[in-house]
Amino acid sequence: MTVQTQTPKPEFSRVIAIEGIAPDKKRRESLSACEEECAALATRFGIRSLRDFSADLSIRRVPGGTVRIEGTFSADVVQACVVSLQDVHGHIDGQFDTYFTEDAEQAREEIAFTLDDDLDAAEMVHNGMIDMGEVVAQYLALELDPYPRAPGVNLAAQLHETGTAKKANPFQVLEALKGDKSQKGE
Repeated sequence: MTVQTQTPKPEFSRVIAIEGIAPDKKRRESLSACEEECAALATRFGIRSLRDFSADLSIRRVPGGTVRIEGTFSADVVQACVVSLQDVHGHIDGQFDTYFTEDAEQAREEIAFTLDDDLDAAEMVHNGMIDMGEVVAQYLALELDPYPRAPGVNLAAQLHETGTAKKANPFQVLEALKGDKSQKGE
């Protein structure tokens, strides 16, 4: 019995064929997500809202047939504060530089990576196509604040306001026992 898994359709898909990318000539692409795509991405990333998500890309072939994509992107996001659950509004500006290849072994031999790059970082091209929208969406996800906090909110103040008692310090209990012994004259 074989199990077939379906890859979910990306919320923000802009597919390009790599055959249309000329060697050593930069191709410029500008992408913008519509309201429905932004709403679907917000659901995927677990944030309250996403607006004005756009990107500017520079795509070119480098020696060995590898495709290099350099890009910048921006978006307005609303996330939930991890302490108070208030809306936390933010603006994200990001940039990235990534590689795609059809032949992983050839890419290892012909691309000179810097020391911080992983040799396995080049992603594989599937069926001669690259989904630029999905690439940009993945880099946006990396820029989201994993623990957003509303201005001026901290956990201690929130606990105090809600009347939640602080945990007893175990050393305070020992100090109380020590005080009882000294009062008995021991």
